Amino acid sequence: MIGLSDELNHVHPPGGDWDRNGLREMNEPNPQSCAATVLFMGDSFMEGVGPNDTVPVHVKHFFARASGRQLCVFNSACSSYSPSIFVPQAKKLIPLLKPDIVVIDVDETDLFDDYHRYRELVTRDDAGSIAAVRRSPLSDQFQRGLIASTSKALYLHRFLAKLYFTKITYPKSFEDYYRGKPADFLWASRLPAGEAREKYGAAIAYFDATLEDLTRTVLSRVERPDGLVYIHHPHLEHLRSEGGGFNDIVSTTVREVAARHNVRYYDATDDLKAQFGLYPERYYIPNDVHFNERGQRAYGVAVAKYLASGLGHN
Repeated sequence: MIGLSDELNHVHPPGGDWDRNGLREMNEPNPQSCAATVLFMGDSFMEGVGPNDTVPVHVKHFFARASGRQLCVFNSACSSYSPSIFVPQAKKLIPLLKPDIVVIDVDETDLFDDYHRYRELVTRDDAGSIAAVRRSPLSDQFQRGLIASTSKALYLHRFLAKLYFTKITYPKSFEDYYRGKPADFLWASRLPAGEAREKYGAAIAYFDATLEDLTRTVLSRVERPDGLVYIHHPHLEHLRSEGGGFNDIVSTTVREVAARHNVRYYDATDDLKAQFGLYPERYYIPNDVHFNERGQRAYGVAVAKYLASGLGHN
């Protein structure tokens, strides 16, 4: 089934903006000779909008302008990926690309994805490490049902079959599949930290364990602590001066895992809060969790400046 995978749950079909390894194409290809090769992993925040409005491209351009150094960057991000999927993805891409640095973006949505979306779909190797994340049954049913309903010979038959599937069959399956799971994928971030840890301790502990698996997986392949960098971006709720703010559970969990392995961790919240000033909403898409073009560029440059300090450029 196109787009579905029993290794990485879901993938970008090759062609157009993505190659057969799930790497995003760029308008300006990587140079033949690179000062360093950087693999970026993440979800839709790293995937970006279009081939140029992405964190990896902004990092690449920053280094070229600031120091004349040419980086080779690879963007393997895909919407709704999380540490559970990063583990088998890293096992596949690091031997292939042999990056000097792996940069992994982790944010608040990953806590939900790891625990409620992928936990029951993972398969593990003999050592207990995640080997794959199977396709979601709901996504599989949707694709198969849509194909079946639109393959009828007569137009009216196709119309009625598709209408019945999309309005009755699939919504019922969706309700059954997500029964007992939070409707809000940022559910754990909205509570005070102490209350969230008490109510959602199992989800947080699982998230910690998955990050531990991911860290060990990457380090065993890049073979040095400075070959891995975790980064974290703020949501608009992190930057509000009054009310409705998010807790720091996700950031703290990533920081603690990174510290256990002497891995670098960059939380861009303070830097972007200072840059965005009194009107942080101007850097986000209205009624959406993602950065707009202005915010994406700001985050990319902030990440570039952090990476520059570790690559011998200030």
